[in-house]
Amino acid sequence: MLLNKAKEQQVLSFYNEEEDLLDTMNEFCGFIHKNIRDYIDNQGKYRTFTLSNLQRYDLEKRTVSGHFDSAYTGEKGKVKDRKTNKLKYNINEKDLYSKDFFYLIHVPKNSKFGFLIVQKKENHGVKSIFENAFNNFMRMKGVSNYVLQIRQAPPRYFIQKYIEFGKLKEFRLIENNLHLGTEERIFKLNKSLSEEQNFKKTLIDLYKTMLDSDEKISFMDKGDYDEIAFVLGVDGSSKTFYVKNHEKIRSNIDVSNLVEYEEGEPTFESLIKVSLEIIQLAS
Repeated sequence: MLLNKAKEQQVLSFYNEEEDLLDTMNEFCGFIHKNIRDYIDNQGKYRTFTLSNLQRYDLEKRTVSGHFDSAYTGEKGKVKDRKTNKLKYNINEKDLYSKDFFYLIHVPKNSKFGFLIVQKKENHGVKSIFENAFNNFMRMKGVSNYVLQIRQAPPRYFIQKYIEFGKLKEFRLIENNLHLGTEERIFKLNKSLSEEQNFKKTLIDLYKTMLDSDEKISFMDKGDYDEIAFVLGVDGSSKTFYVKNHEKIRSNIDVSNLVEYEEGEPTFESLIKVSLEIIQLAS
């Protein structure tokens, strides 16, 4: 979302009186393709952020898509020939370890919310650097009264699957103490089916009614708490839910069975298709 100085959300296709964020995003992607962004992360690693190729702009679908190129230093390793196992070259700590990964930006017409879908790669986060780079780009353009904020947006069907069919594995009662910090009481579920369903129903009811509440959460006979986290498992995977702060719920989705492949890699067109389907379900 895009906020002005008064923290008011803007209609993305018509912000700053006449500008369309879709066009601004397209311009931004072209800029970072030509101008590599480098920075030091929280672990002291040198990182770079750019595009591996020019972005694709689709006005009809209102998307900008392509592949990010993210790299960082600090890794040691060796690259060997697959057939002979002979050493090709060493990777030292000063070398940039780079990966390309898919992204798609969608800016709907007349909406205050847009979407950024990113292919997940271990040790290659996007949220903070994308926000920072875009906001710096806006200031460079002379537009300093708007700030981009990216938030997690779990698709409804994905969340609903866990809520309807998930088995409650554990819950954590969380209390924030000014002097002692965060305290948690952890309960593992090794109880009967009826007790598990009773706990789950209570937690789901709280999840649906306590979003962003400033009040303490009263949980059965166990007291009042600042937050409650609970884990639901289904089909061999687990997802942690938060009664108040739904933004903490991670929106990772396994689409490996939904895309087409060429030479072991997902095709660009199938990634776009699946991304737009996910967005349709999430909006």
